[in-house]
Amino acid sequence: MKKLILPLAFVLFLIAGCGNEAESGSVEETEGENIIKIGSSPDGYPLSFQEDGEVKGFNADIYNAIFDELNYEIEWVMTDWTGVLANLDTGNVDTASNFAMTPERAEKYTFSDPYYNSKAAVAVAEDNETIQSVSDLEGADVGTILGTNFQNVLNEEYPDHGGEIIDYENNEVVYNDVIAGKIDAYLFGREQLLAMINDRDIALEIAGEPFGVQPVALPFKDTPENQELISDINDVLAELRSDGTLAEISEKWYGMDIYEEETE
Repeated sequence: MKKLILPLAFVLFLIAGCGNEAESGSVEETEGENIIKIGSSPDGYPLSFQEDGEVKGFNADIYNAIFDELNYEIEWVMTDWTGVLANLDTGNVDTASNFAMTPERAEKYTFSDPYYNSKAAVAVAEDNETIQSVSDLEGADVGTILGTNFQNVLNEEYPDHGGEIIDYENNEVVYNDVIAGKIDAYLFGREQLLAMINDRDIALEIAGEPFGVQPVALPFKDTPENQELISDINDVLAELRSDGTLAEISEKWYGMDIYEEETE
């Protein structure tokens, strides 16, 4: 069984969004200036998050490097994750931040080359002695973020976990519920969990090893204009990888080069 935690604000967002559908699904050109609209959530530390009116993070630095090279200005459209998905579907944004490439999503979108591999992990309260790895989740109440792909990863890797997945809208509520003992564990990206634990002193710990590697890329609607843009993005990504820029960005946000893992 699956519970859903949805505040009134989200319902109002959906109602408002129905009347704001874009037509093209392609990047916008305004008075000779290329603008690309990227959907993201404001609390996705350290991938992309909003602080003092500025969007920062691992993803933000990579996108800035890509689109600066291509002479595009980024316009960030910040909503919760379900809003990101809705905006991408309706064309209110051109692409979305931290989007895992899955077979289901490939039926709807065309993707750039992956720019990193996401790993899922389970975090528990520091005093939890019962859950030492993902294999200990049998019958557990596990929180995750609404609209993310981590539940599918868990079901694919451990189909017999038998736990109840509880969807939340933001990170802060779910990890507070884990710390308070309201739920047993938090299923999310390994990199995000490590950053929240290490940089923000959150009283959680990773239980066991990461699992379910997922390539992450920029999704677009399949149009000739977007195919041309994707080709340009891929060329820049190859340069950023070869000249060490991606590794530097990884070191900045994670204190490690996650790209070394991809070559092992």
